[in-house]
Amino acid sequence: MKPLVSILIPTYNRPRYFELALKSALQQTYPNIEIVVCDNSDNNETELIVKRYQAEPNGSKILYVRNTKNIGPIANQQQCLRLASGEYVNYLMDDDLFHPDKIAKMLPYFLNNRGVTLVTSQRRVIDKDGKPLYVPPMWTFRKLYQTDTVVDGKVLNRLMMRDQTNYIGEPTTAMFRKKDLTEPFGVLMGRQVYYAVDLAAWVALLDKGKGVYMSKPLSYLRYHPKQLSQHKMAKEVAKLDQETFFRYAKARGYISEKEYDKYMKKISIPKGLREKVEDYLKKGR
Repeated sequence: MKPLVSILIPTYNRPRYFELALKSALQQTYPNIEIVVCDNSDNNETELIVKRYQAEPNGSKILYVRNTKNIGPIANQQQCLRLASGEYVNYLMDDDLFHPDKIAKMLPYFLNNRGVTLVTSQRRVIDKDGKPLYVPPMWTFRKLYQTDTVVDGKVLNRLMMRDQTNYIGEPTTAMFRKKDLTEPFGVLMGRQVYYAVDLAAWVALLDKGKGVYMSKPLSYLRYHPKQLSQHKMAKEVAKLDQETFFRYAKARGYISEKEYDKYMKKISIPKGLREKVEDYLKKGR
């Protein structure tokens, strides 16, 4: 029997985008999937959409949880992962989309290559209306390889630590084996990451095995004013992650003690920022 793949959709007050994301999950050409939806919404609009799709022929694939209160975006992502029954997992953020063949094209790399812990791909960027946006092939959108490539995970980690850039992509882009992530999604060496939650998971997974970079786009990242990364607090949130990643990089040998000290001297975290960020996240999606 083909392995079960869990598609995880944490959501909050985005019924229109959520429905499009859900449809892209249901349209996967790989048949053995479950879709785990964890809903932080303060109304029942998303719940009504889910119930409509659950009544359709493939509706039994959808597991829906409506949180009694908004538990915040990070806790909601972590809850999705806890509820997943699949051997393999792929997040789908509620404003993004999957290519219909995403799961079908990624899964064989796990099955045919021993030691692979993460598979990612190029992605396209779309606007609030789903129209393609041109994004220069720089930083996180730099194309690492021209063809599908299996690479030692530590090589990718060293590259990302050196450039301080997430080349793997957002939660929607990457697929991984659930058992390989031994800490909650976004926790790194026992410390919660607040902004680059996905990167914390990627570096932990890549430390344990190989990564696969697929050169053709298999997901669609939506840019719009209401996404969390565009929030005025985003840069403040990101400051809290720097110390955690530098600490991890030193512990794993990606940077030297001298480099670590140099980076740490540049970090300036205002008093009370951590508490402020945690309060902000509780009110987030």
